[in-house]
Amino acid sequence: MHLPSSFRNSVELDQAVDSLWNKSINVNTRNVYSTGYKCFIQICGDYITGFNSRSFNMSKVSEDLLLYFVAHCQSVLKLKYSTIKVYLAGIRVHGVNFENVNPICGKFGHTYQRLQNVFNGVKKSESKPLRQKLPITFKILQEIVTCLQCGFFHHDYMDLTFQTAWVLAFYGFLKCNEFTCRTVFDPDSDLCVSDINFVSECEVTVNLKAIKTDMIRYIPTRYYNFIVQDRGRCLSV
Repeated sequence: MHLPSSFRNSVELDQAVDSLWNKSINVNTRNVYSTGYKCFIQICGDYITGFNSRSFNMSKVSEDLLLYFVAHCQSVLKLKYSTIKVYLAGIRVHGVNFENVNPICGKFGHTYQRLQNVFNGVKKSESKPLRQKLPITFKILQEIVTCLQCGFFHHDYMDLTFQTAWVLAFYGFLKCNEFTCRTVFDPDSDLCVSDINFVSECEVTVNLKAIKTDMIRYIPTRYYNFIVQDRGRCLSV
């Protein structure tokens, strides 16, 4: 349906539409969008023979052209994933605003799949390697226990509790959440007082109901026997 001439000639409505469009996007964001579109046009001029920015129609933008644009931004301009993402948004906004065309989508309105995959590749290429987690050695354990024995928390109960937790985890090869409770206490899976049995003055049996690697939180009961020396100040297998 064509727009009636009475609407097409309405300067007041045209100004109102432009004002609402401008208010829909933050000024700083609009400036970045404009920078992204100018970068796109410049790259097109560098790679496309006889390119004329004035006569260029956004409907001519293909997925391949966008792929090369992303690759150029990442490999040549050394732009980050977040910046390239905003630049693509700037291309889309320019196409929608001036030519009523969304250049980053296909004819059925879906984002180009190859473009999405390459864009994800940019994101993953920036991911930082995981920090190497080194194990707690016996020497480190000794230093921790010594620090706690000197009254790190200035509270006998807290100091002794943390000593026991450190030694139990070290000798039992345990993960923290295998014998601690992070959220709501669940007696069916969390360590209870009844799971700790003092066999003698120098021997303790600990019953663990579940481990982190068990997805359904159910495994055969696992026991650890610990020898307690120096009245609970130092534990060893």
